[in-house]
Amino acid sequence: MARSTVHYSDNKTNNILKALHNKLRPAGTPVQRVEYIIELLLLRIFEVKIKHDADFVPLRKLFDGDGYHFLFSYLLSLNGDKASVELNQKVFPFYGNILGKAREVYKNKNLPQKVQDQLVLIEEVFSNSSFSNNVKNGNLNEVLGLVSDIEEARLLKTDLLGDAIESALSEQGGTKDVGLFRTPDHIRQMMVMMVDPDFKDIIFDPACGTGGFLFDAFQYVMEKVGKDENWPSEKSHKEIREYIKKHIKNAETEMPSSNVANTFYRVGISGIEYLGMIRKMAAINLYIRGLNPANIEQGDSLDFFDPGVDTETKSIVIANPPFGAKLDQPAYPKVWEEYPKTDSTTLFVKLMFNHLKNGGKCAVVVSEGFLTWDSEPAKEMRKILLEEANLKAIISLPQGVFVSKNGQGAKTSVLYFEKGEPTKNIWFYKITNDGYSMGVNRKEITGCQVPEILDLFTKYVKHDKIPPKTKNSFVIPSDWIKQIDPRLKDRIITETTVQQKEKFSEKRKKEIGKFDEKLKKGEIAKKEYEEKCWQFDNVVENSIQNEITKLIEKAHSYSFNLQNYRSNLSDDQIKKWKDAIGGIKIKNGNNIDTRYQELLKADSKIALQILASFNTESALEMDIAREYLSKLEKKDKSLRELEEILKEAQKYPLESLSILLKEKSEKVKKENNKKYKQVTIKLYGKGVLLRQEITGSEIKTDGQYVVSIGDFIMSKIDARSGAFGIVSENLDGAIVTSSFPYFEINIDLVDPGYLNAIITHPRFYDQINSMVSGATGRRSVETDNFLQLQIPLPPLEIQQKIVEEIERQKAIINGSLMIEDNYIIPDYLFCGEVIELGKTLECITDYHANGSYEVLKEKAKLLDSPDFALMIRTTDLENNFSLKDKKYVSKEGYNFLTKTKLFGGEIVMNKIGSIGSVFLIPNLDEPATLGMNAFMLRVSQVVAINKYIFYYLKSNFGKKQIIDKQLGVNAKTITKDAVKSIKIPLPPLDIQKQIVAKLDKEMEVLQSVQELKNQAEDRINKILKEAWGE
Repeated sequence: MARSTVHYSDNKTNNILKALHNKLRPAGTPVQRVEYIIELLLLRIFEVKIKHDADFVPLRKLFDGDGYHFLFSYLLSLNGDKASVELNQKVFPFYGNILGKAREVYKNKNLPQKVQDQLVLIEEVFSNSSFSNNVKNGNLNEVLGLVSDIEEARLLKTDLLGDAIESALSEQGGTKDVGLFRTPDHIRQMMVMMVDPDFKDIIFDPACGTGGFLFDAFQYVMEKVGKDENWPSEKSHKEIREYIKKHIKNAETEMPSSNVANTFYRVGISGIEYLGMIRKMAAINLYIRGLNPANIEQGDSLDFFDPGVDTETKSIVIANPPFGAKLDQPAYPKVWEEYPKTDSTTLFVKLMFNHLKNGGKCAVVVSEGFLTWDSEPAKEMRKILLEEANLKAIISLPQGVFVSKNGQGAKTSVLYFEKGEPTKNIWFYKITNDGYSMGVNRKEITGCQVPEILDLFTKYVKHDKIPPKTKNSFVIPSDWIKQIDPRLKDRIITETTVQQKEKFSEKRKKEIGKFDEKLKKGEIAKKEYEEKCWQFDNVVENSIQNEITKLIEKAHSYSFNLQNYRSNLSDDQIKKWKDAIGGIKIKNGNNIDTRYQELLKADSKIALQILASFNTESALEMDIAREYLSKLEKKDKSLRELEEILKEAQKYPLESLSILLKEKSEKVKKENNKKYKQVTIKLYGKGVLLRQEITGSEIKTDGQYVVSIGDFIMSKIDARSGAFGIVSENLDGAIVTSSFPYFEINIDLVDPGYLNAIITHPRFYDQINSMVSGATGRRSVETDNFLQLQIPLPPLEIQQKIVEEIERQKAIINGSLMIEDNYIIPDYLFCGEVIELGKTLECITDYHANGSYEVLKEKAKLLDSPDFALMIRTTDLENNFSLKDKKYVSKEGYNFLTKTKLFGGEIVMNKIGSIGSVFLIPNLDEPATLGMNAFMLRVSQVVAINKYIFYYLKSNFGKKQIIDKQLGVNAKTITKDAVKSIKIPLPPLDIQKQIVAKLDKEMEVLQSVQELKNQAEDRINKILKEAWGE
């Protein structure tokens, strides 16, 4: 479960609540402490109500004389021991039976309905109350004092009980014990404004928690009539409060009649809460506001639903149901007969839809997964919202709105729909600034987008008008969601027809055989024979069509990931497209299926007319156009122009890093004896690593800054070489200098893993290198410039899929490297008489054996473009001939280099640099010669097998001998004589063959592993290239 990350109580009240939990800690678990706080708060609230609420004036008689001993204020005069006794033996029993006592002080013993409803709740709360002996006497005095310090305005006008829960949730284990989704005030206020309730509405929350949506809806209704600026409270976000204040001031609302007001009190606001303690809080919250607390039921709202009683009974449903909650029942057929066993989110949305009257309004928080889940129930529910409701808006909430006991909470969205009329258009709005800073303890910041959302919604969306497109919003026609790609339809039709005909072919053969036999015997006439054949074929055809229809319907996802329906053409590219088709007569306005089929058959003129009818805003239509034009062999000038426009289109929009990263700067106050971690950033996206741990006294550079887990960090000096990355958990709290700027990542816009991957692409490095300053080799990148760099930014869901795929490929790469690094050729295989390597060779030679440097330069010029023969260098062998900058020689040059011609099977050894690297030339299908800085060893097949010699030189024994014979300190080298003198055990040829066969098998396995690694690397490169639009 999750909780809000925003605390709305003023600091004083928040501090009081935290202090209450600390003082009550000996009393038990967080949930037990919350119950004690509720009881004490309710005693205080009751005393405030009998002072200020006119309906409760007669109850004052109960507290005349010694009756004042039952008031909360009396407890303040007692010491802890007496207060505990008074609470348990007198106060709690008094309120546990207050109904009977109250009737004695009202005329004719008839309690007003409102008073009776609220006293029923008082009895319920206190009937079994008992303060734990674990609360020390001194602590109890302090606890009572703290409750007394809470201002009366806070008691009656806020969700103080919800804030008490937040204090419990802030402790480890609190979430698990209490179990609550609490929607932040500003999100509740936005949703209430959207449903716009009034006194005639019947408002329902099937997962009401502490009743936040319900009392906000009530206070909104009261505010529209009273206009006394009590809602939202002064602790609400300033910008939201100002907008709502202005909106309500201009709204015209009549005072309801007494009948309407009484009906609203009796049935206008209701809810169901699963947890008993939380239900009690919701009931108290309604009691505080003078509403009927009996309207809050406890239980499983899915199980409570009775189709005969509850269907179409509510005009407003507003809720934040539990995501992924464990359900009590294995199935809920009363909620959804067709899909009784689906997930909780989908079932709750269906439940809310069932409750709504025709024309009723619903605002619901859903996990973002609901928008795209591929399960049949989720797809069907989305279809219902499109066809049986008017889904007017989807508002994407920031990732940080909720947190859970495991950290980051679910990514969520708000759906707003009205039951009845089908959906025409859906307005999508992505919130990137909900008015609060990112992180667990969120602080109010400026630039909140909620007022803009409410303004656009109330002016346009609410009235089925298209709002102006903004940076964060757009509109998608529902037809785009309901349509299916005609290319997919074609594939389904083709594949299904083939499969079904194969399925029926044997049966048809048997059936037709029977008809043939009867025809031969004269049992049926020719006409009857033809009719039976036709009937069978007709049954098969109908079966094929039914299967096709079923598969096409199944292929509909009804996805609410609205960003996927928009084309990636920029405004400039759309203008170019329109200019290119300007003056062209548009070919009909049929649906995309018809236009697609016509396009496949059309000539250039007609094709241009059909393409002119395509919507440049539609991703599907532009993709069809792109595919069609790319496959078309003959194109006139106009069609080529359209193709170029589509080629220009960036697959995903480019966003500057300034939108995604927020610079941080938390200076460290250095302590001499404290140990600090220092980091280093590897080049080319290889990560942020620990450099060293040192004490504060050893740090000589002033100006050290602390980084946190998840921060993005860069090196100003080495940024052009890819020195940036993300701080890992083990480096949380490490320190850096000002040369290493670091940033908080806006996780509502970019997945950290995606950011880390996409910036390793050459296109990103190209941007950096265009702006670097300073001397060559130490050119720095300033922070402001770095933040102007751009990356392609697909929707968050697609980013996450990209990261998942890259991580899968990285796992393959890491596994392959582990195998490669740990594989060694077994030394024990090599046996036999030990001789010098030179005795097994026909020759050992190198490039310079063909002539002097001057002669070689003249006779065997190196060429960059393909020519007669390939010159093989060790770098080609190291990279498995994958390098692009290969070298060649002419036929004349090849014929001159007679001593180093390669035919396949030769052993090549580095003689300069990485001494010990040995390669076997594969079989060649083109002329080749050896390059510089290497020896070529040709083995005498009479004495030895070349692969046996090669494998030995690759073994640890062979490598060690090569290294031992190298010369030089810095520039390593090895001589021909040294190579010849290498000792090698040489068994008979038949034994050599057996050893080679065994190692060949192992090498095949190793090569397969290397191939897997290469494929994984290629896949990652392809993913990143596609993201960059290449």
